[in-house]
Amino acid sequence: MSQQIYPLNISIHPQLEKSLGYHSNHRWVAWYWEPDIEEAFFTDGQNLGTTSALSWQILLQHPNISSSLQQYFPDNDQQYWLLLDRKTRNLYVGEGKLIQNLLEQPDSLNLLACLETQNQGLSNIKYQWNQIINSSLLLNLLKWIPLTVGVGFVTILGLKTVSYLIPKVEQQLRVTPPSQPIVAEAQTCGVGGSDDFNHYIIKTSQSKELHLIGVYEANPNHNGNAHASGTVSVNINRQNQPIILALSSYEPITWKLDIKPGVIIEKIILNGYYDQNIIGVSGIPIQEYSQEGTHQTLGNFPYQWNSVSSTLINQLQQQTGLKITSFQGCYRGTDFKID
Repeated sequence: MSQQIYPLNISIHPQLEKSLGYHSNHRWVAWYWEPDIEEAFFTDGQNLGTTSALSWQILLQHPNISSSLQQYFPDNDQQYWLLLDRKTRNLYVGEGKLIQNLLEQPDSLNLLACLETQNQGLSNIKYQWNQIINSSLLLNLLKWIPLTVGVGFVTILGLKTVSYLIPKVEQQLRVTPPSQPIVAEAQTCGVGGSDDFNHYIIKTSQSKELHLIGVYEANPNHNGNAHASGTVSVNINRQNQPIILALSSYEPITWKLDIKPGVIIEKIILNGYYDQNIIGVSGIPIQEYSQEGTHQTLGNFPYQWNSVSSTLINQLQQQTGLKITSFQGCYRGTDFKID
């Protein structure tokens, strides 16, 4: 199926998210299944946690919704996620990569909500139009009013309804554009990487620098729910100040560092859902956080810059006492450099 999000015509109980282990107050929350460890998870872009496997099974097998979900969850495949808009109580299903990307870009979710509201508005217009043309009072009037006058009367009533609703739709569609990261035009995601490289950099007066590189994966081979490890090369030639280096990926990665003479790296922090490894370093303290390796992650796994929604960035800044100096990210990346 194409990479889309599909609305599900299902009535959602107000306590659904709490029943599935989610107790925060963000508007959007998603659930997905990880078959390798037989666990269900929730995420709102900032918080990540586990959901009862039994609750997940009950949800998918409930007769009221199983028919709508069977084509997406035939064997608890983690490819598709459920996404809930807690404000409108609309439930969606879509590919996990796309939903994860949306949760890291709140403006895209705002647009999704506006478009859905627009669809509902058009449905309301159609309903009100049908109510008007089927009105017994109107039908009686049309017996006495010439046909052209009657049609004009109906048209005026319909246009009045439309003119009332259109400004509301337009107002909802006025979404504030997201702040744009600084993009290095000559930089790419490396051989075999995606084409979505983005780069954030800021000048600070800190005595140390905090650099973060984030990818979702380096190896696209996920056949049969396999999670093949990929390799990401990082060339470091920045000698201005001591560096704390953070490396993050959802999929398993071997980070291959090439550290030039004169570079001072005080600490390396690894963050991932699956196990993260590193080569090319010695004598540098390394902290690893991974659900698979240490059963604890430091935050989410951003590969696009959004300092507001990234728990990883917030945790890194709190743990180190530093502001982010630079961020580089790609959905699939194989080669980065810090100059």
